Amino acid sequence: MRLYLGFHNANTDTIADTWRALKAAHEAQPGPTFEEALFFRMTTLMGLRQQAAVIEVYDTYDLSRESLFFRGIHFRDGRVSVEENNPKSPAPRLINIPAASVKSSSKAGKAQVPKAYTKEYVFDQIMQFARQKYAKSPCELRYPAVHPKPHEDYLRFDVSDLCREVIKEAENPTVCQWLRGIGYNCNWTTRELLSFTFVFVPAAEGFSLHLTLEGRVGSGYYDSIKRSGYMDMELDFKEELEAYADAIVLEIKRHLTR
Repeated sequence: MRLYLGFHNANTDTIADTWRALKAAHEAQPGPTFEEALFFRMTTLMGLRQQAAVIEVYDTYDLSRESLFFRGIHFRDGRVSVEENNPKSPAPRLINIPAASVKSSSKAGKAQVPKAYTKEYVFDQIMQFARQKYAKSPCELRYPAVHPKPHEDYLRFDVSDLCREVIKEAENPTVCQWLRGIGYNCNWTTRELLSFTFVFVPAAEGFSLHLTLEGRVGSGYYDSIKRSGYMDMELDFKEELEAYADAIVLEIKRHLTR
């Protein structure tokens, strides 16, 4: 007997976070693990032998989509066994700033003065960069905004309501030009949401930054989209997101060493 469980959410990251939170809350008390408790409950309610029971949990049951989150719970070799698959985190990018790059000269002929490249200073510079870069949109009726996510140790922020930032071919320019010519807007371009996490690592000479960039896409037909309405870019636009991450690293490095 197989029992299939699901979530009232389509976002894979949210599903993984929810599962971890449920597991941590349950296992804060002594006793069976979260997976064992689910399995024992199933066998009791359904009157099954342990060897005949299987629980499977997926992030999606749509056969046209790849499942990124999975838990398979069954009985094997005298104990409850758990098989799992988790969404892969994007590979972090390294921004290495050697000591020679963190100096600036004010005017020709004057000595170079080292900057105080503390974590606070660097994070503030990155926020300035983000607000400048994402201040304007190439698409009509789009209003990009930077949303800080306060954290004691890292710099984390989202940029919402983007378009043609990562996915450059999201709009058909010929059709849009024709629509605008007869008085209609072209506001269906895919919406993009980018999430940045920076880790500052001081070194004997200079410092380095580790950037994890995650991207999501949503429909352009609506004025606003709830966070759960976005899909992970890794599903269909992995190459575009990887290329964008490589490019943004170079832009940030140039901004910090200008």
